[in-house]
Amino acid sequence: MPFDEIIKAIRKELNMTQEQLAHELNISFSTINRWENSHTSPSKLAKMRLLEFCGRKSVNTFITSEIDKL
Repeated sequence: MPFDEIIKAIRKELNMTQEQLAHELNISFSTINRWENSHTSPSKLAKMRLLEFCGRKSVNTFITSEIDKL
């Protein structure tokens, strides 16, 4: 699963906007937007933060396993 689809799936599952997810991850809205539009890819640190966030929010394990594959 491409990273843009992973981010969208996380937001959909948690019923969050791009802005809300950005706030939760302590990153900018534009970063989330660029990820979702495949303009940039997250750094290793950003992926780790995202995995930790998904763990705290009990996001579907299929989605988190897809992040691990990247």
